[in-house]
Amino acid sequence: MPLRPDADPARHFQPSYRVSRERLLERAHALSDRLPVHVDTRPISPLGPDGETLALDFVVFGARAPRRALVVSSATHGVEGYTGSALQHWMLDELLPRVRLDDDTAVVIQHANNPYGFAWHRRVNENNVDFNRNFADAYDPDRCDPDYVRMHDDINPPDLAPENETQRRARFDAYIAEHGLRRFQQAVIGGQYRFPHGVQFGGDALQPGAAHLLALVREHLSRAELVAWVDVHTGLGPFGDCELITGAASDSDSYRASNEVFTGHVHSASSGESVSTPLNGLLDRGLERAMPAGCRFAFCYPEYGTYDPMRIILAMRADNWLHNHGDPHAALRAGGPQHALKTEMLEAFRPDSREWERRIVEHGADLIETALSRIPGARIAEAN
Repeated sequence: MPLRPDADPARHFQPSYRVSRERLLERAHALSDRLPVHVDTRPISPLGPDGETLALDFVVFGARAPRRALVVSSATHGVEGYTGSALQHWMLDELLPRVRLDDDTAVVIQHANNPYGFAWHRRVNENNVDFNRNFADAYDPDRCDPDYVRMHDDINPPDLAPENETQRRARFDAYIAEHGLRRFQQAVIGGQYRFPHGVQFGGDALQPGAAHLLALVREHLSRAELVAWVDVHTGLGPFGDCELITGAASDSDSYRASNEVFTGHVHSASSGESVSTPLNGLLDRGLERAMPAGCRFAFCYPEYGTYDPMRIILAMRADNWLHNHGDPHAALRAGGPQHALKTEMLEAFRPDSREWERRIVEHGADLIETALSRIPGARIAEAN
C-alpha cells in the first residue's frame, strides 16, 4: 500500500493556494539531502486575493536533463488544484522519501498550471481563458458550437434573478429533452473562441501561463525519451470515482503509450470513449507538440467525480457572472456579498467531504506509484 495505514489520507488537502505553495516549496527543499532538487519558478503578473505571488513552480527531483521522467501537475482548472496539490503533497510526504532515481531519471511536480484560478477559486485564468482549451492550433472566432451561439444569453446571463433563471433553466431542460444531456454538455463546455467574456473561452492567443509551461517543458525535458504525465482534474463522473482520460485519438501512439504506462485504463475523449465529450485546445495535445522528437509520451487526466454535470455547469456559469458583473473580492469573504456563489464553485470541484478526500488520495497515490514503477530508472522502497 502506498499510504501509511495509521494516517488520514485527507490530511494532504491544503487550505489555500498560498499555503499549498509555501508548504510544497519548503518540503521540496527539505528533501534535497537525499535527492537533487531544482525549482524553476515562473511568476504571472496578477496577484492572489491576499496580494500573494502567483506562479507556476516546476520542481525537478533527480536528473536536471532526464531521459525518463514522471510529471504530476495540478490546477490546470484552477479551483481543481486542491485535489491535484493534495496528491503532490502526498508525493512529498510519503513517496519521494522512498524513491531512488538513476542519474538520467526524474520526478517532476508542476504545482499550479493555472495559479490564478487556484487562488481565486476559478476554473479559468486571469483573462477568463480556460487553460485546458488554450493549447489550440488556431484561435478562430468561428470555432464555436452553433448551439452555444444560440444559447449564448442563457449560458452567459446578465443577471441571476430567480424569475429569469427559472425561464433559462426551462429552456435548458427543453434542449436536453430534445438533444440529450451529453449534447448539451458538448455545446457548453467543448471550448469556444468567439466570446471572451463567456464560459469556456479558449482565448485569442496562447496565454502567459501556457507559454510558461511549454517553455518549462522545452527547457527541462529537452532530452527526454519517455515522459509519463499525470494532470489531476475533478468534476465529471460519479461521486469519488475516477476515469483516466486522454485527448489523444484511440489509434495514436500517445494513446497506446498511455495505456501501457497506466495499465490499460485510459479513455480517449476525442474518440468518444470517455465521460468527457471531445474538447478543443487540450493541454495534453500542446504538451505532446512540445516534447522532443521521438519522445514516448504517456498522458492521463485522472477525472475524479463530484456532482452531476448540470450542477457543475451551473456553478461555472454563476462564477462567470460573478467575475463579469459582481464583486469577486467580496465573494471570497465569509459573509460577504455573493459568497454563496464562491462556496458553490468550491463545493462543485472540491466537495466538503472527508470521505471523498480520502478516496481520491488513496486512488491517486496508487495511480502515481504504479506509474512511477513503470519508469525505468526509478525504484520505490516499501513503506515502513
